[in-house]
Amino acid sequence: MRFSIKAFASTTSIRNLLCAAMSLHVIASATYAVDTSAPVTLQYFEGNYNTINARASDIFMAGYGNIWLPPPGRAESGDQSVGYDQYDRFDLGSAGHETLYGTETGLKTLANTLDKTGTNLHIDLVWNHNGFSDRSNSDFVNSGGYPGFWLGEGSNDGDFHGPFEGGDLNGRLSGLIDIDHSTNHQFIRNPVDASNPQNVPAGTQDWWGKLANVADPNNARFYTDQQGTAHTYYDPKSGQTFTRYEFNSSDPTAGDAVPENALGYLMRNAQWLVEEIGVDGFRLDAAKHYEGWVLDYFDRAVYDTNPRKLLDGSTQHVFSYVEALTGDRGYLDTFVQKTIDPNNPGNVGGNRDALDFANFFALKQNLSNNGFQNDWRNLVNAGMDVYDDGQKNGSAGVTFVNSHDDFGADLSNVAHAYNLMQAGNSIVYFNSKEHGEGRDFPKDGRGDALGGVYGDTITTLVNIRNTHGRGDYRERWLSKELHAYERGNAALVLLNNRTDGGYDERTLRVDFAPNTYLVELTGNHNKSGDIAEVLQVFQGNDGNSYVTTRFLRNDGQDQGYLIYGLAKPKSEDGIELSNVDSILTGGNTDSSSYANATKRLTDLHVIKSDNFEIKLETQAVSLNFNGTTVRDADADGDAAIFKFDGGLDLNGNGNVDHVTPNSVAYGFEEFTGTNQAGYGSLNGNGLYAQNIDASLLAEGEHYITIRAFRHRNDGGPAIYEDFKKAIYVDRLPPESKLTSFNAITEGTNESRRVVMNSVDMTANNMHVFMDLGANLTDAQVLALLSGSSQSDHTDQGQWEKNFYGVKHGNHAITIVTFEITGTYNIQRFAGQYTSTILGAGLGDTDFDSNYDIDDVNAFISVFESDNMQFNAAADFDGNGLIDNADILLMSARLAEVGAPNTAINAFNAWAGTIPEPGMAMLFGTVSLLALRRRQRVA
Repeated sequence: MRFSIKAFASTTSIRNLLCAAMSLHVIASATYAVDTSAPVTLQYFEGNYNTINARASDIFMAGYGNIWLPPPGRAESGDQSVGYDQYDRFDLGSAGHETLYGTETGLKTLANTLDKTGTNLHIDLVWNHNGFSDRSNSDFVNSGGYPGFWLGEGSNDGDFHGPFEGGDLNGRLSGLIDIDHSTNHQFIRNPVDASNPQNVPAGTQDWWGKLANVADPNNARFYTDQQGTAHTYYDPKSGQTFTRYEFNSSDPTAGDAVPENALGYLMRNAQWLVEEIGVDGFRLDAAKHYEGWVLDYFDRAVYDTNPRKLLDGSTQHVFSYVEALTGDRGYLDTFVQKTIDPNNPGNVGGNRDALDFANFFALKQNLSNNGFQNDWRNLVNAGMDVYDDGQKNGSAGVTFVNSHDDFGADLSNVAHAYNLMQAGNSIVYFNSKEHGEGRDFPKDGRGDALGGVYGDTITTLVNIRNTHGRGDYRERWLSKELHAYERGNAALVLLNNRTDGGYDERTLRVDFAPNTYLVELTGNHNKSGDIAEVLQVFQGNDGNSYVTTRFLRNDGQDQGYLIYGLAKPKSEDGIELSNVDSILTGGNTDSSSYANATKRLTDLHVIKSDNFEIKLETQAVSLNFNGTTVRDADADGDAAIFKFDGGLDLNGNGNVDHVTPNSVAYGFEEFTGTNQAGYGSLNGNGLYAQNIDASLLAEGEHYITIRAFRHRNDGGPAIYEDFKKAIYVDRLPPESKLTSFNAITEGTNESRRVVMNSVDMTANNMHVFMDLGANLTDAQVLALLSGSSQSDHTDQGQWEKNFYGVKHGNHAITIVTFEITGTYNIQRFAGQYTSTILGAGLGDTDFDSNYDIDDVNAFISVFESDNMQFNAAADFDGNGLIDNADILLMSARLAEVGAPNTAINAFNAWAGTIPEPGMAMLFGTVSLLALRRRQRVA
């Protein structure tokens, strides 16, 4: 996620390239570094965590490397807020009290899923301000104000700037109360012990559901464990050495509440989000509105905190990018800090960049619907990248076309093609509109960011960036209306800002060798019969290489972009899988915003067997050049490697084969089964296959990539094609656990809430019953499913159901868990004891608070059902069965409570008929003991 990421190319072949870059056994004769396009960031707004989690396969297939979500903390203005009016930064939502996006558990689950797809989780971090309320609202003051903050008293404004202060640094942005980071009011800001005098003042009066800063022992989990692992660092910016502790995930109660100022609170929250929630990066909101030194403390807070190590054991440092709304490149550049020294890990460094508003404004002004106004000469050098070091190499600036704040350039497709094919980091903005149409904020984004009914323009560009986004920047043409640049010896980008129809022809110098064929990759050549699909490089009189090509105009269709690149390996069938049980079909033909937000597009191939094979057959590549078929043997491919999720050892050699971060083979495995390259073969076809032990894969979704490389012997950067499949491993039934069976209202045991959690997080539905017989068959239980047995989905992996009128006894809870494949599991949790007013206790099997012959008859009836029925008051030992042990205990219970002799005698007479060895003799003894006990009591 750092800019200037380098990949290595060999002067011999892609096989040698991989061996050199990934420390394999073959040594390349020479290598050189080239600028590489970092994985694209998907800004995904207006989506629920559960929905995004369900669409992880779509994110994977689209090829995004990062996902940026809105602020996750509780907002002040209500649960429909986008989240920038911060109220409680540690409240990410809980079951029954979600934020707009879901719950803390939902976000953690999403973070884990994104790790599997190889996607980093970024979130918006708001350090400039809180919400709209301040000390002028006495009710808000009495409620405790903002969790973790002090509103002050008298003339002291506490942790905030005064209401009448102004300017970028001290004034209120959009009326939001501004944090004063220079204050040093020392408080325990997530109070744990109510008796601690250092606690921030607590609220005393609820205000619209808000009561802040009240001590709670559970707040210990928001603090690091100062008896645990300690890390000591030196901060060159401050000249200080400091010690930082880790959060204790295994024992959250071990957190030690210590006093801190407001900035310390913000720093602790950022560390918690990284360590405990799974955040890998931050977009820093409104950075122009706080002092630069505050960001030094942010760097300090997140440096070396990511516990999710890269495959080589190194640290994946948190990446951040600030929002400073200005086109002043000099000012924007002050936010860029790339100072992490891998050779000196004890020194704090920054991995920080800035959103490139200079480039954004230039895109908006020069890719408008006014073709006369547009001028590439005012755009191509307008961004931070060139300003940073005089080169377009991705060293500074995070580019974007539009955002939640602004619709951006009119020629959005052209602008995205321009941004995405350059080095460095770039963002695609997606407003999924899951929360409805017509919201003024956030603004609409790219509906096609994940493909689907709105087309595949963006996903195609993201894929081309991934496969061809290597090679140094070469400007090939620059005029008012036309711009061309090359990623050296990889791809040629042709851009046109004219809004009328037609094309413009030019001859351009290129790095490609003479006679090389270049293929148009976007598909836009199909929009005009005048645009060639294949170009051939020729040698000019000066000895340099050239192509003659045409720039497609927009023709009112935002189509003025073409990308020509080296042909990639092809496969007619893509990844083939054996032992596929079924396919969970994806897709969406509904153009409504809600469907575009929630419909999974990707097919999930269900694997239920213990093993399966992955296979890729590549075909010889032929191109249609001016009506003539020509072979491009280099595109047949001379290597292929495979990856599951973020990188798993699945070829049986004991380790993941390629672990060098930022390399084209990171996380991939070599084919140790069939490995036949297409390049050099008699027919140009390749075959790669590997048997996979499915028992090594956790239940649920997994993501497969086979990367097939173009043969290269010219020293150029790697060119490849990714073939992808999403699978769903379903070898085992979904397992659930009964988390709690507590009173809905304390002290009212007759109303109970069953809380159930999915152990492997594969459940997509649960039904629940109370007191079904233990010997019911699966078919009999399934036949009982109805709306009355349906539970409520209250959190990621959690379901709840309320039961009213719960009677006295040892209840048995039956949970029927389903997953998306239809696989189910029926589990029974016995011995859930309740003591209620509905019944006198165990043995009162008719629950009338008396012990008589009716209880005897009810017991006999349930016993003789052979556990097809169940009675909570008859299950004395809580094992979920009405069996011989319960007969003995029932007899003793009848005697103990002084049941009528008619009841005791009838019961014992019946018990003596039970055809079990010694039962009759045993009950004679029990009856005598019971009689003697009754006489003593009398």
